[in-house]
Amino acid sequence: MEKYQIDDRLWQAYASTHFLFSQPLPGPEFSIITAWNPRSCRLSYQDNKANNERLCQQFNTSRWTPVLAGDAAFEWVEESFAVAICLELALNLGRKFEQNAIFYVQNKTVFLHSCIDSRCDELGVLSERIYVSG
Repeated sequence: MEKYQIDDRLWQAYASTHFLFSQPLPGPEFSIITAWNPRSCRLSYQDNKANNERLCQQFNTSRWTPVLAGDAAFEWVEESFAVAICLELALNLGRKFEQNAIFYVQNKTVFLHSCIDSRCDELGVLSERIYVSG
């Protein structure tokens, strides 16, 4: 079986993600994760919504809030969750739902973690990645 890898263009797109929170953050340390578009294969809105509902059921008693994750102009947006779980659990959920990567916020800093290999980039402070329209 051929090993799946994230190409540099896609990784750069992930690294430029911005976030829109409609509710308070779930805590000082949390993951931002989605079940949309497994392995970057575009699915219908209904299929993505169903995948996210299954993902949400995995959070058990963890605190979470919905978040939109998208490009800087929010022309591309995926419905996601900010959930107060440890990095290891977030990566495992990412793998279970065939995600290429997840975000992890620690000490107000956003990190991009691959679910496929050990790749990880520090992306800077979360406050600079909050989407503001206009």
